[in-house]
Amino acid sequence: MSQINSTYDVLGIGCCALDITFELETYPEPDEKVRVPSYGIQGGGLVATALVAVARLGGRSAFIASLGDDSFAQFAVDELEDQGVDIRYIRRVPGKSILTALIIADRSAGTRTVLFSEQNQPKTEPAQVTEELVGSARCLHVDNFQPEAAAKAAEIARSAGVPVTVDLETGGKDPDLLLELGEYVIVSLEFVRNRFGTEGMREGVKALFDEISCHGGRVAVVTNGGQGAFLKAADLEYYQPAYAVDVVDSTGCGDVFHGAFALGVARGWDLKIIMRVSSATAALKTRKLGGRAGIPDMDEVTRFLENRDGKSVSTDGPAGEV
Repeated sequence: MSQINSTYDVLGIGCCALDITFELETYPEPDEKVRVPSYGIQGGGLVATALVAVARLGGRSAFIASLGDDSFAQFAVDELEDQGVDIRYIRRVPGKSILTALIIADRSAGTRTVLFSEQNQPKTEPAQVTEELVGSARCLHVDNFQPEAAAKAAEIARSAGVPVTVDLETGGKDPDLLLELGEYVIVSLEFVRNRFGTEGMREGVKALFDEISCHGGRVAVVTNGGQGAFLKAADLEYYQPAYAVDVVDSTGCGDVFHGAFALGVARGWDLKIIMRVSSATAALKTRKLGGRAGIPDMDEVTRFLENRDGKSVSTDGPAGEV
């Protein structure tokens, strides 16, 4: 484990995006022209949004990335900085842009459709990753959109005793190497269904844990939106129900869950505390349009959990309290 006086709680490598989100009352029919009640433009991306969640919850986060120099990329960088993420390790590449996503949020179903393009997104180079930088963090968080740089960082982190949390998406690149390097692997039900042919979360999380534990992985988690999340460790199986809220937009819920989870790992919280805080943070995020606007701070999360669970939650100590 990295030292308690590390520079960052969570260092991230992975997807950063610009999200253009349209809110609909109902999903349109083909060839239908629809006036939308609202739209928004925010930064997005798996790891980038997770790092914003870390910062909003009171943690220290930094991002290693390569982004272009156009207005889309600049918007995303400025927003990360405004939200408290350390951007000094973002390399700017002339003539390039950023992964761009069009998101359609359907209020009637509480779902969203995501269309994205990586057409002009530069590659995060492994050379951007150094032992000193990885060692400055209490947790490394990666996804499979920049797998070469992420794998190098994860190898360094494993050697240095820095825990590695991993977010894998079916839309990302080959996940095999990161599955071998991740200590805490958190994926969707869709991912385990595609990989293992399992159906429910319990089956899927057991299959995932069996795979990662062969390589030193410690914890597997499978999430399924409104159906909650299931955790499997060597000595623990734990189901965390989703917290019911009035959903405006579910965009970014998984990313926010990952960010809260990574912060909990960095701070050494008990796994049940991590699951409660992560689920509550993701639920509260859904109240506003876009992947980041609704991310709560830690005071709001703890009040929410005390009201919903009837139990206090403290994240001040190294292990937290239930």
